[in-house]
Amino acid sequence: MRGIRIAQRLLNRRLAQETDRVLAAYSDPIRQRRKRLAKELAHASTGDPASLVLGTTEWRQPVVLPVDKLAAHGLVLGASGAGKSYIALSLIRQLLSHPSLLDSVSFGILDAKGELFTLALTYLHAHLYGLGDAERAAIEKRIILIDFSDPNQISPYNVLARRPGLADELMIAERIDTISEQFSGLSELSVRMKMIAKYLFLLMTEFALPLPFFERLCIDPHLLNTLVEKSQNPQVRDYFQHRFDDESTSTLLALRQRIDALFVSEGVRLSLSAQSAPDFAALQDHGHIILINTAGRNITRSISELLQGLILSDIKQSVFRRSNHNRRFLWFFDEAQNLYKTSANREHMVDLLTMSRSFGSFFVLLTQSLTSAIRDADVLNSVLANVRWLVMLRSTLRDADLIAPAMPLTGALLKSRRHPLESVRYMSESEELRAQLKEIAKLPDRVAYCWLKAQMNTAVRITTPHVLWSGSTTRRHPEAD
Repeated sequence: MRGIRIAQRLLNRRLAQETDRVLAAYSDPIRQRRKRLAKELAHASTGDPASLVLGTTEWRQPVVLPVDKLAAHGLVLGASGAGKSYIALSLIRQLLSHPSLLDSVSFGILDAKGELFTLALTYLHAHLYGLGDAERAAIEKRIILIDFSDPNQISPYNVLARRPGLADELMIAERIDTISEQFSGLSELSVRMKMIAKYLFLLMTEFALPLPFFERLCIDPHLLNTLVEKSQNPQVRDYFQHRFDDESTSTLLALRQRIDALFVSEGVRLSLSAQSAPDFAALQDHGHIILINTAGRNITRSISELLQGLILSDIKQSVFRRSNHNRRFLWFFDEAQNLYKTSANREHMVDLLTMSRSFGSFFVLLTQSLTSAIRDADVLNSVLANVRWLVMLRSTLRDADLIAPAMPLTGALLKSRRHPLESVRYMSESEELRAQLKEIAKLPDRVAYCWLKAQMNTAVRITTPHVLWSGSTTRRHPEAD
């Protein structure tokens, strides 16, 4: 009997200890949530040794995703200076640091501010400096730079050059739509202006004439008639032989002034004066690294946005002409809010986000605000439905609402007490959610909520990586903080 009592005493003590442990665990919802998220993050990172790091959690667990899951449509939201560019730069650094990754996923940048372009170019130089001669030469051959701000290094970009597999009429229609939407109010292109531009552009495309040649054709009737007689396009010949002379001189002059306004920047004028243009379909298929900058000291905001729109149109057409769908290409669109200002660009973005996955091209949108840029609820829902991952840095409350469905709630947040004797009360789920979303407006730089939509139902708070110089393990990039 004595032995039985001793055994019971030991079992009771062990049962009490285990009961206390379980009760303590359930009484700490934050700890339970962390354990659950840690398990989900570990599960999301399995299956592929080729992985990229998005950041580190509060409990120092890396947020890692296989490259085939991260090379997908993504969204990075944050105020100026919060760290959007460095998330993109961190992913680019990791791709460059692992040649096996770069063989399967290449990348491009379309920047309307110039910051990400400059940082990426600086890092590329540093990375190349640390390579051997053969490796450096191989990477250099893959780099394509298009910088409209630099008149000393011209980037050929003839917007009227024929694109393989694209009908002239379709290309010209998109060019006119993009250009006309840059003019509004009293400067808006009239129907007659668009008609004149259409046939002049078709004629120039047929004879491989760049856009700055527009003025010459308008003032030189002998040259115009010579080209019309040689044209193989019956619609173009019919228009200039029977209708062009009836166009108003004032209408033609007004159109010339609007086209001429596009060439204020010397770098832009020289680039658009070239005979050729990059074939983005071939560049993506062969895994090139494409860096495009449309901003500069001598480029106005309206011209920068026009260039952005023209290039976006070319990227869209190129994606659907790709032949090598197995080589993934990841585009980073900085200042992406500009791409939703006009109806033509919105249509391009909707097409890309909804259909480009089948062609191996993916887009990461970096923007200060999405809700202020996209007022159409259907377009906004299309963006949110198609992005596979989202990083929310310091943002406005209205943008923070976009991540509300994934915000982690504990049920353990206390209400503030109005006086010391008031009883302890817990916030409801809706109250806790609003409190959490308000905190997003106060997040420090490089701190964000990361929502891996395809892998997890809950967002996790992370700190994004420091961006190191290539080959450095101790020194951070001087601007990375």
